[in-house]
Amino acid sequence: MKTALAIIMILFISGCTTIKPAVTKYKLVSTDNSKIFSADVDGCKDKIIKISQAFSLSSLMHSDMKYTEFQNRVFSYSQAQWQESPNDFITLEILKSIRNSNLFKSVQSSKSRGENDFILESNIEEFMQFYSEDLKNSYVNMVISFTLIDSKTNTIIESKTFNSRVDVKTPNAQGGVEALNIALSEIIFKNIEWLNGVCR
Repeated sequence: MKTALAIIMILFISGCTTIKPAVTKYKLVSTDNSKIFSADVDGCKDKIIKISQAFSLSSLMHSDMKYTEFQNRVFSYSQAQWQESPNDFITLEILKSIRNSNLFKSVQSSKSRGENDFILESNIEEFMQFYSEDLKNSYVNMVISFTLIDSKTNTIIESKTFNSRVDVKTPNAQGGVEALNIALSEIIFKNIEWLNGVCR
């Protein structure tokens, strides 16, 4: 009787247990376009620039990986997440690319207390994967605006907005990440090119 009761309890408990699928975590990694782009001006070689933490919607400050259907319905992938928030990733990639470009004497992070000549602000205006109505096709769109500020006078030197739309090869989270990496690489390259022009 005790054995039968134990078997019934085990079956009851196992019936209430659900196995959650593993969550795949992704990270953003831009191509190192800064090494491909060679800075050819000396206007900022003696200047120090500070890279501010990117401004963005609160949804980009979390690890949830989102996508949009029919242009206005936003969902989260149930089995895919960002390893870190897109806001942190993008801020770091901007800093690394500017440092590797050798445009400036030194590049500081947002937490630095050192003196600097310029501050670069960035605003992530759009960062999203979109699906067609039949869910068979997908693309990503990324929009980031940059503002270069003279830290001594707190005046805006110049501002620029860059947009990159990339078609997704496979309409899923993996394909979206690959396309977002390409979009981020394009915008980072354009940003270095723009800063190069400002330093002339």
